[in-house]
Amino acid sequence: MLSTKRKLQLRIMFLSLRKSGTRSLLGLGSVGLGIASMMIMLALSAGAERELQAITDQMGKNLFTVRAGQILSLPGRGTGWTTSTKLKRTDVALLDEQIHGIRTIVPILEGGYQVKLDREEMTTTVRGVTPEFLEVRNFRVDEGRSIDEQDGLSRSRVAVVGSFVAKRLNAGFSMVGETIWIGGIPFEVIGQLEEKGISSEGQNEDDQILIPVETALHRLFNVDYLSRLLVQVEDKGQMDAAEGETREVLRASHDLDADVKDDFEILALLRADQIRRMNSAFLQGMSRLFALITLAIGGAGVLAVTFLNVKDRTPEIGLRMAIGARRKDIAGLFVAEACLLSLLGGLAGLLVGWAAVLILQQATGWKMAVELRGVSISLLVSLLLGLLFGVLPAMKASKVMPVEALRDL
Repeated sequence: MLSTKRKLQLRIMFLSLRKSGTRSLLGLGSVGLGIASMMIMLALSAGAERELQAITDQMGKNLFTVRAGQILSLPGRGTGWTTSTKLKRTDVALLDEQIHGIRTIVPILEGGYQVKLDREEMTTTVRGVTPEFLEVRNFRVDEGRSIDEQDGLSRSRVAVVGSFVAKRLNAGFSMVGETIWIGGIPFEVIGQLEEKGISSEGQNEDDQILIPVETALHRLFNVDYLSRLLVQVEDKGQMDAAEGETREVLRASHDLDADVKDDFEILALLRADQIRRMNSAFLQGMSRLFALITLAIGGAGVLAVTFLNVKDRTPEIGLRMAIGARRKDIAGLFVAEACLLSLLGGLAGLLVGWAAVLILQQATGWKMAVELRGVSISLLVSLLLGLLFGVLPAMKASKVMPVEALRDL
Protein backbone atom coordinates (compact mmCIF):
# COMPACT_ATOMS: atom_id res chain seq x y z
CA MET A 1 0.00 0.00 0.00
CA LEU A 2 1.17 3.52 -0.81
CA SER A 3 1.73 5.89 2.09
CA THR A 4 -0.20 9.17 2.32
CA LYS A 5 2.94 11.08 1.28
CA ARG A 6 3.45 8.89 -1.82
CA LYS A 7 -0.21 9.21 -2.78
CA LEU A 8 0.05 12.99 -2.51
CA GLN A 9 3.21 13.06 -4.62
CA LEU A 10 1.59 10.84 -7.25
CA ARG A 11 -1.48 13.08 -7.34
CA ILE A 12 0.70 16.17 -7.75
CA MET A 13 2.52 14.53 -10.68
CA PHE A 14 -0.78 13.64 -12.37
CA LEU A 15 -2.04 17.19 -11.90
CA SER A 16 1.19 18.59 -13.33
CA LEU A 17 0.92 16.40 -16.42
CA ARG A 18 -2.76 17.27 -16.76
CA LYS A 19 -1.93 20.95 -16.54
CA SER A 20 0.52 20.56 -19.43
CA GLY A 21 -2.45 19.45 -21.55
CA THR A 22 -1.64 19.01 -25.24
CA ARG A 23 2.07 18.99 -24.51
CA SER A 24 1.75 15.89 -22.31
CA LEU A 25 -0.51 14.18 -24.81
CA LEU A 26 2.06 14.69 -27.57
CA GLY A 27 4.82 13.29 -25.36
CA LEU A 28 2.64 10.36 -24.34
CA GLY A 29 1.72 9.70 -27.97
CA SER A 30 5.34 9.75 -29.15
CA VAL A 31 6.30 7.19 -26.49
CA GLY A 32 3.23 5.11 -27.29
CA LEU A 33 4.15 5.01 -30.98
CA GLY A 34 7.65 3.78 -30.15
CA ILE A 35 6.42 1.12 -27.75
CA ALA A 36 3.75 -0.04 -30.22
CA SER A 37 6.46 -0.40 -32.88
CA MET A 38 8.63 -2.38 -30.48
CA MET A 39 5.73 -4.65 -29.56
CA ILE A 40 5.02 -5.34 -33.24
CA MET A 41 8.71 -6.13 -33.81
CA LEU A 42 8.79 -8.52 -30.86
CA ALA A 43 5.56 -10.16 -32.03
CA LEU A 44 7.06 -10.66 -35.49
CA SER A 45 10.20 -12.14 -33.97
CA ALA A 46 8.27 -14.49 -31.69
CA GLY A 47 5.97 -15.54 -34.54
CA ALA A 48 8.91 -16.24 -36.85
CA GLU A 49 10.61 -18.36 -34.20
CA ARG A 50 7.44 -20.36 -33.63
CA GLU A 51 6.98 -20.92 -37.35
CA LEU A 52 10.57 -22.07 -37.77
CA GLN A 53 10.20 -24.39 -34.80
CA ALA A 54 6.99 -25.81 -36.29
CA ILE A 55 8.79 -26.46 -39.59
CA THR A 56 11.66 -28.14 -37.76
CA ASP A 57 9.26 -30.27 -35.75
CA GLN A 58 7.46 -31.30 -38.93
CA MET A 59 10.59 -32.21 -40.90
CA GLY A 60 12.64 -33.62 -38.05
CA LYS A 61 15.75 -32.29 -36.36
CA ASN A 62 19.37 -32.39 -37.57
CA LEU A 63 18.65 -34.22 -40.80
CA PHE A 64 20.28 -34.55 -44.17
CA THR A 65 19.51 -36.93 -47.00
CA VAL A 66 21.77 -38.91 -49.31
CA ARG A 67 20.02 -39.42 -52.63
CA ALA A 68 20.99 -41.67 -55.51
CA GLY A 69 22.49 -39.33 -58.13
CA GLN A 70 22.24 -39.07 -61.88
CA ILE A 71 24.99 -40.73 -63.92
CA LEU A 72 25.66 -41.21 -67.64
CA SER A 73 24.23 -44.42 -69.06
CA LEU A 74 26.74 -47.19 -69.72
CA PRO A 75 27.58 -48.04 -73.36
CA GLY A 76 24.97 -50.33 -74.87
CA ARG A 77 22.29 -49.25 -72.37
CA GLY A 78 20.97 -46.19 -74.16
CA THR A 79 22.04 -42.58 -74.05
CA GLY A 80 21.55 -39.77 -71.58
CA TRP A 81 21.40 -39.85 -67.79
CA THR A 82 20.06 -42.52 -65.48
CA THR A 83 19.69 -42.90 -61.71
CA SER A 84 22.57 -44.63 -59.96
CA THR A 85 21.95 -48.05 -58.45
CA LYS A 86 25.03 -48.11 -56.17
CA LEU A 87 23.37 -46.83 -52.98
CA LYS A 88 22.77 -50.02 -50.98
CA ARG A 89 22.13 -51.42 -47.50
CA THR A 90 25.86 -52.06 -47.07
CA ASP A 91 26.39 -48.28 -47.24
CA VAL A 92 24.14 -47.89 -44.22
CA ALA A 93 26.35 -50.18 -42.15
CA LEU A 94 29.53 -48.42 -43.33
CA LEU A 95 28.24 -44.96 -42.48
CA ASP A 96 26.95 -46.07 -39.11
CA GLU A 97 30.29 -47.70 -38.30
CA GLN A 98 32.74 -45.09 -39.60
CA ILE A 99 31.11 -41.69 -38.96
CA HIS A 100 31.04 -40.25 -35.46
CA GLY A 101 27.94 -38.35 -34.34
CA ILE A 102 25.32 -40.14 -36.42
CA ARG A 103 22.25 -41.00 -34.40
CA THR A 104 20.06 -42.80 -36.95
CA ILE A 105 20.22 -43.79 -40.60
CA VAL A 106 16.95 -44.69 -42.34
CA PRO A 107 17.26 -46.53 -45.69
CA ILE A 108 14.44 -45.63 -48.09
CA LEU A 109 13.28 -47.22 -51.33
CA GLU A 110 10.43 -45.32 -52.94
CA GLY A 111 8.44 -45.04 -56.11
CA GLY A 112 4.99 -44.34 -57.51
CA TYR A 113 2.53 -47.23 -57.62
CA GLN A 114 -1.09 -47.85 -58.52
CA VAL A 115 -2.98 -48.75 -55.33
CA LYS A 116 -6.44 -50.33 -55.16
CA LEU A 117 -9.03 -50.91 -52.46
CA ASP A 118 -12.09 -52.69 -53.80
CA ARG A 119 -13.22 -50.49 -56.72
CA GLU A 120 -11.30 -47.41 -55.69
CA GLU A 121 -7.79 -46.79 -56.98
CA MET A 122 -5.14 -44.06 -57.03
CA THR A 123 -1.47 -43.49 -57.71
CA THR A 124 0.61 -42.63 -54.68
CA THR A 125 4.17 -42.81 -53.33
CA VAL A 126 5.09 -46.13 -51.74
CA ARG A 127 8.07 -45.97 -49.39
CA GLY A 128 10.00 -48.89 -48.03
CA VAL A 129 11.36 -47.75 -44.66
CA THR A 130 12.58 -48.98 -41.29
CA PRO A 131 10.62 -48.38 -38.05
CA GLU A 132 12.87 -45.38 -37.21
CA PHE A 133 11.44 -43.41 -40.16
CA LEU A 134 8.34 -42.32 -38.25
CA GLU A 135 10.34 -41.06 -35.27
CA VAL A 136 12.94 -39.25 -37.37
CA ARG A 137 10.32 -37.49 -39.51
CA ASN A 138 7.91 -36.93 -36.62
CA PHE A 139 5.02 -38.95 -38.04
CA ARG A 140 2.45 -40.31 -35.61
CA VAL A 141 0.14 -43.27 -35.96
CA ASP A 142 -3.51 -42.28 -35.57
CA GLU A 143 -4.95 -45.81 -35.65
CA GLY A 144 -3.47 -49.29 -35.53
CA ARG A 145 0.28 -49.71 -35.20
CA SER A 146 3.51 -48.83 -36.93
CA ILE A 147 5.95 -51.05 -38.80
CA ASP A 148 8.27 -52.95 -36.46
CA GLU A 149 11.52 -54.88 -36.83
CA GLN A 150 9.78 -58.24 -37.07
CA ASP A 151 7.83 -57.01 -40.10
CA GLY A 152 11.13 -56.28 -41.82
CA LEU A 153 12.81 -59.52 -40.85
CA SER A 154 9.88 -61.59 -42.12
CA ARG A 155 9.36 -59.34 -45.17
CA SER A 156 5.71 -59.07 -44.26
CA ARG A 157 3.25 -57.54 -46.70
CA VAL A 158 1.98 -54.91 -44.28
CA ALA A 159 1.40 -51.21 -44.84
CA VAL A 160 0.80 -47.95 -42.97
CA VAL A 161 -1.23 -45.44 -44.99
CA GLY A 162 -1.33 -41.65 -44.92
CA SER A 163 -4.56 -39.81 -44.20
CA PHE A 164 -4.84 -38.51 -47.79
CA VAL A 165 -4.71 -42.08 -49.10
CA ALA A 166 -7.46 -43.06 -46.66
CA LYS A 167 -9.63 -40.18 -47.87
CA ARG A 168 -9.20 -41.15 -51.51
CA LEU A 169 -9.61 -44.89 -51.12
CA ASN A 170 -12.00 -45.20 -48.19
CA ALA A 171 -13.74 -41.83 -47.89
CA GLY A 172 -11.66 -40.93 -44.85
CA PHE A 173 -12.73 -43.93 -42.78
CA SER A 174 -10.18 -46.11 -41.04
CA MET A 175 -8.38 -48.51 -43.34
CA VAL A 176 -6.84 -50.59 -40.55
CA GLY A 177 -7.53 -54.27 -41.28
CA GLU A 178 -8.30 -53.66 -44.96
CA THR A 179 -6.38 -55.33 -47.78
CA ILE A 180 -5.00 -53.03 -50.44
CA TRP A 181 -3.33 -54.01 -53.72
CA ILE A 182 -0.03 -52.29 -54.51
CA GLY A 183 1.24 -53.06 -58.00
CA GLY A 184 -0.97 -56.14 -58.02
CA ILE A 185 0.38 -57.45 -54.67
CA PRO A 186 -1.90 -57.64 -51.60
CA PHE A 187 -0.89 -55.78 -48.42
CA GLU A 188 -2.65 -55.71 -45.07
CA VAL A 189 -3.12 -52.21 -43.65
CA ILE A 190 -1.87 -52.27 -40.06
CA GLY A 191 -1.87 -48.54 -39.32
CA GLN A 192 -3.02 -45.11 -40.41
CA LEU A 193 -0.98 -41.92 -39.90
CA GLU A 194 -2.16 -38.68 -38.35
CA GLU A 195 -2.70 -35.87 -40.82
CA LYS A 196 0.44 -33.77 -41.28
CA GLY A 197 -0.28 -31.48 -44.22
CA ILE A 198 2.04 -29.87 -46.74
CA SER A 199 5.80 -29.85 -46.13
CA SER A 200 8.00 -26.76 -46.50
CA GLU A 201 8.93 -28.05 -50.00
CA GLY A 202 5.27 -28.14 -51.01
CA GLN A 203 4.84 -31.93 -50.87
CA ASN A 204 1.74 -33.59 -49.46
CA GLU A 205 3.06 -35.49 -46.44
CA ASP A 206 -0.16 -37.50 -46.19
CA ASP A 207 -0.03 -38.87 -49.75
CA GLN A 208 2.12 -41.93 -49.08
CA ILE A 209 2.10 -45.55 -48.02
CA LEU A 210 4.85 -46.99 -45.82
CA ILE A 211 5.95 -50.63 -46.01
CA PRO A 212 9.00 -52.46 -44.53
CA VAL A 213 12.11 -51.69 -46.58
CA GLU A 214 12.99 -55.41 -46.87
CA THR A 215 9.55 -56.09 -48.28
CA ALA A 216 9.99 -53.26 -50.75
CA LEU A 217 13.39 -54.56 -51.87
CA HIS A 218 12.47 -58.23 -52.31
CA ARG A 219 8.69 -58.45 -52.81
CA LEU A 220 7.58 -55.23 -54.51
CA PHE A 221 10.39 -53.37 -56.31
CA ASN A 222 12.59 -56.49 -56.66
CA VAL A 223 15.88 -54.55 -56.62
CA ASP A 224 19.01 -54.54 -54.43
CA TYR A 225 19.56 -50.77 -54.21
CA LEU A 226 18.00 -47.83 -52.39
CA SER A 227 16.52 -44.49 -53.42
CA ARG A 228 18.01 -42.50 -50.57
CA LEU A 229 19.22 -42.49 -46.98
CA LEU A 230 17.82 -40.23 -44.29
CA VAL A 231 20.59 -39.39 -41.82
CA GLN A 232 20.06 -37.83 -38.39
CA VAL A 233 23.04 -36.53 -36.41
CA GLU A 234 23.23 -36.07 -32.66
CA ASP A 235 23.92 -32.33 -32.74
CA LYS A 236 23.25 -29.60 -35.28
CA GLY A 237 26.86 -28.45 -35.03
CA GLN A 238 28.00 -31.81 -36.41
CA MET A 239 26.00 -31.51 -39.63
CA ASP A 240 28.74 -30.13 -41.89
CA ALA A 241 31.35 -32.58 -40.63
CA ALA A 242 28.98 -35.55 -40.96
CA GLU A 243 28.05 -34.55 -44.52
CA GLY A 244 31.73 -34.28 -45.50
CA GLU A 245 32.63 -37.64 -43.96
CA THR A 246 29.57 -39.25 -45.58
CA ARG A 247 30.79 -38.11 -48.99
CA GLU A 248 34.24 -39.58 -48.40
CA VAL A 249 32.89 -42.93 -47.16
CA LEU A 250 30.44 -43.31 -50.05
CA ARG A 251 33.03 -42.40 -52.69
CA ALA A 252 35.33 -45.05 -51.29
CA SER A 253 32.50 -47.58 -51.08
CA HIS A 254 31.47 -46.94 -54.70
CA ASP A 255 35.10 -47.09 -55.97
CA LEU A 256 34.99 -43.62 -57.48
CA ASP A 257 38.25 -42.17 -58.78
CA ALA A 258 39.29 -38.65 -57.79
CA ASP A 259 38.28 -37.21 -61.20
CA VAL A 260 34.88 -38.95 -61.25
CA LYS A 261 31.74 -37.10 -60.22
CA ASP A 262 29.75 -38.33 -57.19
CA ASP A 263 27.03 -40.84 -58.05
CA PHE A 264 24.96 -39.56 -55.12
CA GLU A 265 23.74 -36.23 -53.78
CA ILE A 266 23.85 -34.95 -50.21
CA LEU A 267 21.09 -32.47 -49.45
CA ALA A 268 20.32 -30.65 -46.20
CA LEU A 269 16.63 -30.72 -45.32
CA LEU A 270 16.93 -27.28 -43.68
CA ARG A 271 17.34 -25.33 -46.91
CA ALA A 272 13.78 -24.07 -46.82
CA ASP A 273 14.24 -23.18 -43.16
CA GLN A 274 17.34 -21.16 -44.02
CA ILE A 275 15.46 -19.20 -46.68
CA ARG A 276 12.65 -18.52 -44.26
CA ARG A 277 15.17 -17.52 -41.59
CA MET A 278 16.82 -15.04 -43.97
CA ASN A 279 13.48 -13.51 -44.87
CA SER A 280 12.53 -13.39 -41.21
CA ALA A 281 15.85 -11.78 -40.28
CA PHE A 282 15.38 -9.08 -42.94
CA LEU A 283 11.86 -8.37 -41.73
CA GLN A 284 13.00 -8.25 -38.10
CA GLY A 285 15.91 -5.98 -39.03
CA MET A 286 13.59 -3.49 -40.70
CA SER A 287 11.22 -3.70 -37.74
CA ARG A 288 14.05 -3.04 -35.27
CA LEU A 289 15.21 -0.04 -37.28
CA PHE A 290 11.71 1.39 -37.34
CA ALA A 291 11.27 0.68 -33.63
CA LEU A 292 14.56 2.41 -32.76
CA ILE A 293 13.59 5.48 -34.78
CA THR A 294 10.18 5.73 -33.16
CA LEU A 295 11.65 5.11 -29.70
CA ALA A 296 14.12 7.93 -30.30
CA ILE A 297 11.22 10.16 -31.30
CA GLY A 298 9.38 9.09 -28.15
CA GLY A 299 12.42 9.89 -26.01
CA ALA A 300 12.75 13.28 -27.68
CA GLY A 301 9.10 13.92 -26.85
CA VAL A 302 9.68 13.14 -23.18
CA LEU A 303 12.77 15.36 -23.19
CA ALA A 304 10.91 18.27 -24.76
CA VAL A 305 7.89 17.99 -22.46
CA THR A 306 10.06 17.79 -19.34
CA PHE A 307 12.19 20.77 -20.41
CA LEU A 308 9.10 22.89 -21.04
CA ASN A 309 7.60 21.81 -17.71
CA VAL A 310 10.79 22.88 -15.93
CA LYS A 311 10.70 26.26 -17.66
CA ASP A 312 7.02 26.87 -16.86
CA ARG A 313 7.40 25.78 -13.24
CA THR A 314 10.54 27.73 -12.37
CA PRO A 315 8.68 29.81 -9.71
CA GLU A 316 7.33 26.60 -8.17
CA ILE A 317 10.87 25.19 -8.06
CA GLY A 318 12.12 28.33 -6.31
CA LEU A 319 9.28 28.17 -3.77
CA ARG A 320 9.99 24.50 -3.03
CA MET A 321 13.65 25.26 -2.44
CA ALA A 322 12.79 28.25 -0.25
CA ILE A 323 10.78 26.08 2.12
CA GLY A 324 13.47 23.42 2.39
CA ALA A 325 13.40 21.19 -0.72
CA ARG A 326 16.85 19.85 -1.62
CA ARG A 327 18.29 19.78 -5.12
CA LYS A 328 17.96 16.00 -5.29
CA ASP A 329 14.28 16.33 -4.30
CA ILE A 330 13.67 18.69 -7.22
CA ALA A 331 15.57 16.46 -9.62
CA GLY A 332 13.75 13.36 -8.37
CA LEU A 333 10.37 15.06 -8.85
CA PHE A 334 10.94 15.80 -12.54
CA VAL A 335 12.55 12.43 -13.23
CA ALA A 336 9.52 10.76 -11.62
CA GLU A 337 7.15 12.86 -13.75
CA ALA A 338 9.08 11.94 -16.89
CA CYS A 339 8.94 8.25 -15.96
CA LEU A 340 5.20 8.51 -15.26
CA LEU A 341 4.60 10.20 -18.61
CA SER A 342 6.67 7.59 -20.40
CA LEU A 343 5.02 4.69 -18.54
CA LEU A 344 1.55 5.97 -19.45
CA GLY A 345 2.72 6.22 -23.03
CA GLY A 346 4.04 2.68 -22.78
CA LEU A 347 0.67 1.37 -21.58
CA ALA A 348 -1.07 3.17 -24.42
CA GLY A 349 1.52 1.77 -26.82
CA LEU A 350 0.86 -1.76 -25.61
CA LEU A 351 -2.85 -1.40 -26.36
CA VAL A 352 -2.16 0.08 -29.80
CA GLY A 353 0.52 -2.54 -30.52
CA TRP A 354 -1.74 -5.41 -29.48
CA ALA A 355 -4.50 -4.10 -31.77
CA ALA A 356 -1.98 -3.62 -34.60
CA VAL A 357 -0.72 -7.20 -34.21
CA LEU A 358 -4.27 -8.55 -34.53
CA ILE A 359 -4.96 -6.39 -37.59
CA LEU A 360 -1.67 -7.34 -39.28
CA GLN A 361 -2.30 -11.03 -38.66
CA GLN A 362 -5.69 -10.82 -40.31
CA ALA A 363 -4.57 -8.59 -43.18
CA THR A 364 -1.24 -10.23 -44.08
CA GLY A 365 -1.39 -13.75 -42.68
CA TRP A 366 1.97 -13.23 -40.95
CA LYS A 367 2.74 -15.45 -38.00
CA MET A 368 2.87 -13.14 -34.97
CA ALA A 369 2.75 -13.88 -31.26
CA VAL A 370 2.41 -11.55 -28.28
CA GLU A 371 4.36 -13.06 -25.41
CA LEU A 372 4.60 -12.00 -21.77
CA ARG A 373 8.31 -11.40 -22.31
CA GLY A 374 7.54 -8.88 -25.05
CA VAL A 375 5.04 -7.04 -22.87
CA SER A 376 7.50 -6.88 -19.98
CA ILE A 377 10.31 -5.63 -22.21
CA SER A 378 8.07 -2.93 -23.69
CA LEU A 379 7.06 -1.63 -20.26
CA LEU A 380 10.67 -1.69 -19.07
CA VAL A 381 11.81 0.23 -22.15
CA SER A 382 9.11 2.86 -21.65
CA LEU A 383 10.26 3.33 -18.06
CA LEU A 384 13.89 3.61 -19.18
CA LEU A 385 12.91 6.22 -21.76
CA GLY A 386 11.48 8.41 -19.04
CA LEU A 387 14.51 7.85 -16.84
CA LEU A 388 17.12 8.56 -19.54
CA PHE A 389 15.43 11.48 -21.23
CA GLY A 390 14.17 13.00 -17.98
CA VAL A 391 17.58 13.25 -16.29
CA LEU A 392 18.89 16.28 -18.22
CA PRO A 393 15.84 18.51 -17.63
CA ALA A 394 15.74 17.35 -13.98
CA MET A 395 19.37 18.35 -13.48
CA LYS A 396 18.61 21.74 -14.97
CA ALA A 397 15.68 22.15 -12.57
CA SER A 398 17.85 21.24 -9.59
CA LYS A 399 20.32 24.00 -10.48
CA VAL A 400 17.72 26.79 -10.45
CA MET A 401 18.63 29.53 -7.97
CA PRO A 402 15.73 30.14 -5.55
CA VAL A 403 16.17 33.95 -5.50
CA GLU A 404 16.02 34.24 -9.29
CA ALA A 405 13.12 31.81 -9.52
CA LEU A 406 11.03 33.69 -6.92
CA ARG A 407 11.29 36.92 -8.88
CA ASP A 408 8.75 35.58 -11.35
CA LEU A 409 6.10 35.11 -8.64
